[in-house]
Amino acid sequence: MKATLLLIAMGLGLATLPNAAPELPSAQAAPPMEPVRYDPARSLAPLVERLSPAVVNLAVETGPNSKDQEMEEYYRRFFGQERGPNLPRREGQGSGFLISADGYILTNHHVIADAKQITVRLADEQEFTGTVVGTDPRIDVGLVKIESPTPLPFVSLGSSDSLRVGDWVVAIGNPFGLSHTVTQGIVSAKGRSIGAGPYDDFIQTDASINPGNSGGPLFDLSGNVIGINTAITAMGQGIGFAVPSDMAADVIDDLKRSGKVTRGWMGVGLSEKNGTVVLSEIYPNTPAYRAGIQNGDVVERVNGVAVADASELVRQVGNMRPGEVVRLRILRDGQPKLIRVTLTERPDESRLRSYGRP
Repeated sequence: MKATLLLIAMGLGLATLPNAAPELPSAQAAPPMEPVRYDPARSLAPLVERLSPAVVNLAVETGPNSKDQEMEEYYRRFFGQERGPNLPRREGQGSGFLISADGYILTNHHVIADAKQITVRLADEQEFTGTVVGTDPRIDVGLVKIESPTPLPFVSLGSSDSLRVGDWVVAIGNPFGLSHTVTQGIVSAKGRSIGAGPYDDFIQTDASINPGNSGGPLFDLSGNVIGINTAITAMGQGIGFAVPSDMAADVIDDLKRSGKVTRGWMGVGLSEKNGTVVLSEIYPNTPAYRAGIQNGDVVERVNGVAVADASELVRQVGNMRPGEVVRLRILRDGQPKLIRVTLTERPDESRLRSYGRP
């Protein structure tokens, strides 16, 4: 399944991006939008008209990719020269949406990763230079900031947990450079794991999304954002995936404060056996090791919540922060035990690989 999925940020090539605009003072908070009253059986137009001004197109310019850098090394080794000034700058497109009147924009990490310059275009054709505030590649969420002399239109994050399969949803974005394209569909499934990372918990929808929709909002019929459109499957139509809004909401403050997200970590290897989650490996000198967890312990509950599978355990611990204490109800030799583990920060990927786990 993993090989069939595509991140869908990059779209059509763009012209040279404008120079950065002068820094402007932060805008004052705007009053919240009034709920729109309409009959969705007749038309979604009133909803779309209210929401579109808060959806933005992102034109992103990045530096050379890994293949360009390999060619640079080739020229240096065999021709004794560098092509540095001639290395291409790459351009692509994505989507995003304003979540505050003072210019904070949510999008995907993969839309703005390695960005050298970001041009943010609103529905009324206003353009701003965007600055990356921070990203969380593990759940593919990014935060961008623009400065405006006046308050900007924005939308609110809703509760993705309250969604039901079959609920209607609306996507607005920038597929193939077609600004503010609107599509509609339903929630096809929740809690999908698509092999994108350790915290997979995607909303699946059949609302049509395409390259350039990445980072754009998925709305419910109340006009709340319940997901960030992120990925499609290469071998099918009407199958798209969105990061749940509740997951994105949990990291916004961290991104504003430090530009990254620090997640809790126990230091265990997991396996599933006969419908149970087994702590199959305890890494030395880690929180789990110090708490006395043993190989073969079976996890029944985390902080009082039943654990259905290993990925759910990873997500629950990952939603906690270093220094917090996670309560594990385990079975050891058939006997229940309650163990408290004080979490540390999840290591980077290279260090995780040194423990024998990806």
